[in-house]
Amino acid sequence: MSNNDTPKKPSHLAYQVSEGQEGKSFFNKVGAAFEHKDKEGYNLQLDSIPVDGRVTLRTLKERVQETRDGNKGQSQTQDRDSER
Repeated sequence: MSNNDTPKKPSHLAYQVSEGQEGKSFFNKVGAAFEHKDKEGYNLQLDSIPVDGRVTLRTLKERVQETRDGNKGQSQTQDRDSER
């Protein structure tokens, strides 16, 4: 697939997830996924790779809240065991 075939808007965002206090997880954006035209796969574009090698993909409609300290690209949500 050439770069011209990649959709302009990603279908998913890629995050590195860190465990926080009180059952909260912090999502740090590390890239994006673009669905293939035939809907049979994705191109994953990573800006960085987590040390633990684990990447969580979330659809764009499921945005999480930004942290209170205003860090761009880092978000916070309640821990969801079913996503792991």
